[in-house]
Amino acid sequence: MWAAPKAEILEYGYYQFTKPAERSQQPATTSGYVQQGEATLVEKTDQIPIEKGKLFGFRFRISGLNANVGQLPLELVVTHPPMKKPDGNIATGYRYNVDLKLNKGKVEDKTGYALNQDFELVEGEWIFRYMFMNKPLIEQHFTTYRP
Repeated sequence: MWAAPKAEILEYGYYQFTKPAERSQQPATTSGYVQQGEATLVEKTDQIPIEKGKLFGFRFRISGLNANVGQLPLELVVTHPPMKKPDGNIATGYRYNVDLKLNKGKVEDKTGYALNQDFELVEGEWIFRYMFMNKPLIEQHFTTYRP
């Protein structure tokens, strides 16, 4: 039986990769891929200026789980402003399952989005939400805007 985990946002804003990020395919995302790597916070803000290459997101901690549990199954649900993809389809978000590895009943992780393609450079509200057992566990809102 799962205990209800506790979640907290540690920081949020826009980031810069400290080394080149690894890019891998993730068909569920709007862009079709994800980037993973170490990143440092540049500015704490939920207002994100639209610039190609801009990386924004948040770092979080989930705790309060049994120390013997090895993984936490979550679903990441992202909603974003409408984007017209190169294939002509309109995307307004995506979702996929994530298994976070726990260490003694807790985990620190991060999530975000990098504006790399021209079709991604849109204004509006973004919501990043992690779901646990079909219930919201943690979420962060951002607004992208043209400077």
